[in-house]
Amino acid sequence: MALSTNTNFDAKHDVDYKTPMYLVHFDGETTDYCNHRPVSPTNTLKQYLVNISGLSQTVTPEEGKASISGVKVTIQDYSDDITALLATDTYFFHRRKTVIKAGYHGMTETDMLTIFTGWVTGMKLTADAVSYEFDITDPQKWLQRKVFRNATEGAPVRVSGNPINILLSVLMSTGTPGTNGTHDYLDAENGLGLSSDYINVTDLESIRDRYYPGDSHYMRFSITDKIKASDFVYTEILKVINAYPKIDGQGKFSIKPFTPNIAEGTTQSVTEANVIGIPSWDANLSALINEVFFNYDYDGSDFESETDCIDGTSVDNRGPGKKPLEIKSKGLHSSHSPGSVNGRAVHIIESRAAKVFGRFATPPTKIKAKCFFNRWLTEAGDIVPFTNSLLPDIAAGTRGYAAQNMEVVNRQVNWKEGYVTLELLDTGFDKPTNYGLIGETSSKIGSMKIS
Repeated sequence: MALSTNTNFDAKHDVDYKTPMYLVHFDGETTDYCNHRPVSPTNTLKQYLVNISGLSQTVTPEEGKASISGVKVTIQDYSDDITALLATDTYFFHRRKTVIKAGYHGMTETDMLTIFTGWVTGMKLTADAVSYEFDITDPQKWLQRKVFRNATEGAPVRVSGNPINILLSVLMSTGTPGTNGTHDYLDAENGLGLSSDYINVTDLESIRDRYYPGDSHYMRFSITDKIKASDFVYTEILKVINAYPKIDGQGKFSIKPFTPNIAEGTTQSVTEANVIGIPSWDANLSALINEVFFNYDYDGSDFESETDCIDGTSVDNRGPGKKPLEIKSKGLHSSHSPGSVNGRAVHIIESRAAKVFGRFATPPTKIKAKCFFNRWLTEAGDIVPFTNSLLPDIAAGTRGYAAQNMEVVNRQVNWKEGYVTLELLDTGFDKPTNYGLIGETSSKIGSMKIS
């Protein structure tokens, strides 16, 4: 859903003429940097902020991945103030937590929205030697570290249970059980030891209980070598359960299941009234996916089981896509203990394939729209109603879309010039049957073949 706002913010956001206002706060400092001064600021303000750029978002749900480009913040070194500030820190602000807020001129700071929280990972002087440009990176950077660092073939690390619980334990375990919450129970070598400052634990637990309750997606791993945390999180957990990572404005990690939550929250519509010019239209035939290959029942060295799911109707009429989606899961097993989850892997696989085919067996039309700045509350992963009288709806054989629910897969905001570019996919969210669960005894959906 779009970013959460407040009544005072909405009042400023909805007027036709407004001036964007940004504020940058470095953790531990009592001076903040802005382009315009908010009312009732928390700290001393210096109007040195020259530019903010970046924060483009892209999601690839079928791969369990999402990316945020990070933010570049340019601050003028007026009277050498920033140079002197950097000298106060032994590490010259490297890894300094940074909060970026956005609002509109005349607004109080408390009504501004926190749009990004990250850490300084790069810094350079601009070409004119007048300003510093800071690179602010989101918390997914922590996932580049290795986990299960002492795992060997002779002494494998074994973890099992609900995939969200496994995810939380890998992110939060410190080696001293319970010091970092209930999910802190693995040895230090097996986790990242991230605090709840970086993890939205409440949100993850809520998602677990709603979409992956109990042992419905039970996984069991026997890990024999260290692995990059991002590979484990994205490939072994999120890609398998049909979810992808997200970072909220406070810099906390969570996930988003790929499901059409149309009834939840509010979204910003995309219409001819807020689009600049005519959106581009692409049949997007190269996005075709009509084969999904699964490997599972991992024995420590190889996968013992393989299931190939094929949308027969799509293959017969369109031929194969450019490449099948391959999902290799070391955590899914067709036989588990406890016995209540025997065979659960097959049902997870069928459900996962059906959702992929619901989106991609008929290639989703891709639309790219340049929008007015007021659409910046929309984020990648949102489902938005799209209306346009000029573009063709080839499924209906007519011109025009009327509040067609479409998926935002890319969002780019030009914070300085004031416009937003959205890339939308018409992936069938108005057809909820595409996203239904597989019954316990089902072996096919429509003409989907399981082999």
